Formats: sequence, C-alpha cells, structure tokens
Amino acid sequence: MIKIAAMLLVVITTTNAVAQELPQPSPAAKVEQRIGLTDVTVEYSRPSVKGRKVFGELVPNDVIWRTGANFNTLVTFTDDVQINGQPLSAGTYSVFTIPSGKNPEWTVMFNSIIDAWGEGKYDKVNDVVTISVEPKTITKVESMQFSFDNLTNKSGDLILAWDNVAISVTIGVDVDAKAWVNIKKAIKEATEENKASIYRNSAKYTVTSNKQLKEGLAWINESIKAKEYWYSYWVKADVQHALGDNDGAITSAKKAIELGEAAAKEDGKEFGYKDRLEKAITEFK
Repeated sequence: MIKIAAMLLVVITTTNAVAQELPQPSPAAKVEQRIGLTDVTVEYSRPSVKGRKVFGELVPNDVIWRTGANFNTLVTFTDDVQINGQPLSAGTYSVFTIPSGKNPEWTVMFNSIIDAWGEGKYDKVNDVVTISVEPKTITKVESMQFSFDNLTNKSGDLILAWDNVAISVTIGVDVDAKAWVNIKKAIKEATEENKASIYRNSAKYTVTSNKQLKEGLAWINESIKAKEYWYSYWVKADVQHALGDNDGAITSAKKAIELGEAAAKEDGKEFGYKDRLEKAITEFK
C-alpha cells in the first residue's frame, strides 16, 4: 500500500508540474479582422524591446526569423485570398520573415508548416507565398504587434510593428463571389416570414456592386409583393436609376416618401428620411 501511495504521489506531482501555467516573457496574443466577408486571424507571441537593439542584433539581419516568439506566428484565412496580388488558398499558415540589413526590402513567407517552435521546422519547400516588402521607420512600439488598417470590402493591410520598424502586406478578397453565393443560398432558403427582407437586401447589393441589376429589379418587386415597406421602394428607386429608368426611380422614391410619412404619422413622429429621398429625386431628374 505504501508503494502504491508513493507511486500515486509521483503521478499527481508530475501531472501538476506538466499542467502548471506561468506568465511568459512574450505573452500570447490574437487579433481578428473581417475583410469583406473573409475572416482573418493572427495568433502570435509578443516579445518586447526591453532596452535592447532589436533589428540587426536581437533579430539578426538576413536570417530566417519566426516573426515573433515561442511557437510560429499563425495566420488563418476563411476564404481564398491574395497576398500582395499572389493567390493563397483558405487555411492556416505560419509566417516567417527575413529582415534585411543591406537589401532595402524584407522577405515575407507564408509557410504550410504550422506545428513548429521557432525556426526549427522551416523549409523553403513549404513556402506557399513569398513576397518582398519595404520596411518603414515608425514611432517606437515596445511590444511587437500585428494590426489591420486601410480596410475596404475588398482588401486590408496586415501590419507588423516592433521597435521602430513596420512592414505591411495587403490581403485581397473576392467579396463579390462570396456575396453572390450567399445571396442565392438565402433566396433559395427564404421563408414567407423573411422573404421581403432577403429579396430587398439582395436587390440592394446589385446596386452596390453594379452587377445583375435586372435580377435586382425582379428581386425587389418580389420583396414588395411579399410586404410593402417604404425602404423597399427606396431600394427599387436605386435599382431603376442604375438601370437608366429615371422616371420609374422618381415614382418609386415618391412612393417611399408616401409610405414613410404614413408610418411615421401613426407613431406620432416625423419621417426622418424625407429630405434624403427628395434629394435623390432631384438627382434622378
């Protein structure tokens, strides 16, 4: 019994030691951003300057760098993207860089190995995308950070900043392709309860993208048939205007004002979008 108890104590002690969690000098971090309809997630560790010279000493020039600390920095894309114009399939990738001392540009590699510590498993053969970027001098950033900027529905910049250096890569997404897939799926699955809003939103996107406008007109008519609402007529006016039917657009915009004022009156309020619709009518003329 004494031996068994001693063995159990060893097992428990070992298990506790393995499970022990302590603060790290380079704490883990995660940053997420939606670009268009694509989600981008960066998981990394954040080393700090701590009075040291970073690039050229702590991080040597012209040598593979894990681009962070501890395990490899990982970037996940929920859809196919483009990195500075180069295609990259949906998935998770490790990010390696080669800071340069002589060459004015850094090399950035998106690599398919995602279970490594440091640079230990790096092999050029697993690079999926390799690009060159020019570093910029910035105000000092103590702890290394990734962030996103210059966001549109079709692209965004992923920025790495540490000490007084920053680099960025542009992530491009095909938002239209995914939007059309989502529209067709939503229309196919529409119910009597949500048909009006789904068809209206789909019609609105044809104006936003300036594509499939004839389908957009059919969709907004179906929306209005399912349920009359002032905003639906505004969308119809926009679709008609985009198709060149300005007379029809004016009629629809006036109908939107009529319904909007009636609904607002029932609530004892003023219709807040009248001015904007009247301005649209002037533009349609």
